[in-house]
Amino acid sequence: MGSLLTVAGAARTRELMQSAVSWWYAEFINLLPQRIAAVLSARGRPRVVLARCDGGIRLRLSDPRSGGDTAEISSAEPVVAIGALLARRGLDRREVELGLELPKASVFCRDVVLPAEARGAIDTILPQDLLRRTPFKAEDIYSDHAASTAPDGRIAVRQWVTRRQHVQRAADELGLSVEEITFVMFGNAEAAQTIRLARETNALQPHRIAIAALCCSAVLLAGGLAGLTYVRQQAALDRLDAEIVVARRNAERVRATVEQLRERRMTLTRLRLQRSETPGLIDIWDETTHLLPRHSWLTELRLAEGDNGRSATVTMTGFSAAAPGLVNILDASKLFADAALTSPVAMDPVEGRERFSLQAKVRLPDALKEAGQ
Repeated sequence: MGSLLTVAGAARTRELMQSAVSWWYAEFINLLPQRIAAVLSARGRPRVVLARCDGGIRLRLSDPRSGGDTAEISSAEPVVAIGALLARRGLDRREVELGLELPKASVFCRDVVLPAEARGAIDTILPQDLLRRTPFKAEDIYSDHAASTAPDGRIAVRQWVTRRQHVQRAADELGLSVEEITFVMFGNAEAAQTIRLARETNALQPHRIAIAALCCSAVLLAGGLAGLTYVRQQAALDRLDAEIVVARRNAERVRATVEQLRERRMTLTRLRLQRSETPGLIDIWDETTHLLPRHSWLTELRLAEGDNGRSATVTMTGFSAAAPGLVNILDASKLFADAALTSPVAMDPVEGRERFSLQAKVRLPDALKEAGQ
């Protein structure tokens, strides 16, 4: 329950922030000259919509700078009709977005409800959901969508889809290429549904809004930034003074701890030096590891302790490419003596090596030998 309230509260906060930004942006646009405001507006570029009708071509020009629509029926070629219409309004062809009006039956409309957490990924989720739930293929369609917030905090999305062949057929009938078309429309002018074909045009709008917002915000933030910087720096200096005092105390405690550790380390070193001089299993294991060549390895290592000062006995079993030579290697060691094979050397067909078993005595230090005698 708590998580649902948190999500709903976050969605409500985003809505309030979006409303505040929209209001601020609208007021800011009203302060600018009309032509500049039209460029920065989300629908700033003039739009020309073409449609086939009885006896010719219907052109509808929507110019946000004048706020009016111009309708005209002409039987001339579309390029000529568009040029004449724009010339009368003093517009350049490069400033105008060109669109097609298609029959409403050629559009597929569906409604999707998404969780509030998916607000930032709508453009990714919708195409995947469309391809998974419908027989459409991405290369055969154009699609667009509009999103709004439902009363329960979820995102209500309406998506429109049309086949590329419908757009291509309408463009061919008007003598235009699809590359010249920016969008297609369905329905009447009051409740038109729009699918944009050139998505990059929409991608530029947030940058325009961001540039305008940054220009205005820079003036408002410049004054407060200097004062805020001074206050934060002073607070940081005070905080650093307190941290320095605490750090000094901690450093003294660390220094004392280091001295204690140093003393303990010296004690441990002395204890290690005073350990029994009798070689142990670890010493034998370490010596064996260094002595054995790379082509030899052990499968068993046993240590038999000696009594009354007698040497301990080591038994080694393993595989080697030259098992007889291991006897001389062990005899040359300072830790082993009297090495000898305890069983015949046999070739192991699985390992491809000679299987051996040998035994050696562990050399005792001179002090222990004298004590045993």
